[in-house]
Amino acid sequence: MATEQKPERKFDWKSITPEDSPKTPMDVAGDPEMRDLSTPNLAEGDEAFDFDLPVYDFSDGDERLTGDNFHLSNVADDRPVALVFGSYT
Repeated sequence: MATEQKPERKFDWKSITPEDSPKTPMDVAGDPEMRDLSTPNLAEGDEAFDFDLPVYDFSDGDERLTGDNFHLSNVADDRPVALVFGSYT
């Protein structure tokens, strides 16, 4: 007895892509230049790339710019720095 095969359904990436975006997530994933951006280019013991980010104060529960900036290069020479990327929620 032959089994009936269901037609393969493909996900509609355009349905989750913002209207003003020239690329879908699949376009980005397939782009070698974009893929290179998501590949770590540092090995253990290498010096991290410097960056500069605004400092926020959340002490009263609201997001407030302090007017200061965090420079990785200003602290990395003095002590170890742990960078945490993600969410605590």
